Amino acid sequence: MAVEPVTQSHASATPEVATRPRPRYARLAPLYKALIWTSFFINAILLIIVGVLGGILLNHRSQVNSIVGNTQTFAAANLSELQDVVRDLEGATIIYTVPLDTRLPIELDVPINPDTIMTERNIVRLTEPVALVAPAAITFPGGGGNLNATVSIELPAGLELPVDLNMNVKLVTSIPVQLDVPVRIPLAETELGPQFQRLGAIVDRLVNPIAPLLPMPETPPDSSQRQGQ
Repeated sequence: MAVEPVTQSHASATPEVATRPRPRYARLAPLYKALIWTSFFINAILLIIVGVLGGILLNHRSQVNSIVGNTQTFAAANLSELQDVVRDLEGATIIYTVPLDTRLPIELDVPINPDTIMTERNIVRLTEPVALVAPAAITFPGGGGNLNATVSIELPAGLELPVDLNMNVKLVTSIPVQLDVPVRIPLAETELGPQFQRLGAIVDRLVNPIAPLLPMPETPPDSSQRQGQ
């Protein structure tokens, strides 16, 4: 029985595999192709827009320079005025007149003595009859004895009596007060003072780095005067 060698079939197949041509380029999926073409078109549109804008800027160079200069002047004027306003607030004073209309309570002791009475010889005159009832000790002459009794008399109206007054009279009353009270309060001495100082420090930190790049005016402008005109 003869056995055929197997090596001949393998030897004959190997040259066929080696002779197959290899593809030069890798095949891309349709989605990747679409993304590539979309990116290409977007970049092309952006380049066209940039070119158009560049051409417009070159054709209107003087106007662009004027706009840039006006913008710098506008920014410099506003920043300078902002710093000036903050400095004025730090040193400002509240000046106001407070109208006061109230009653002022009074409670005091008024001494009454001969030095404070303006009548002559400290004479008082009764304006109506005054009844007096007082105990009395009656002594009879000639050793007739004593008698304890009650005496009732009436002082007529118009009777003048010399008196010696020396007392303190408690006075409780109120008086009306109507006046204008001027008020001057420096803001630096109020609770707003530290806050305005913080605001000034923040503004200086924002303005000072860019101030050398801007045409800062020597005298800060005043917008309130322009509005008033």
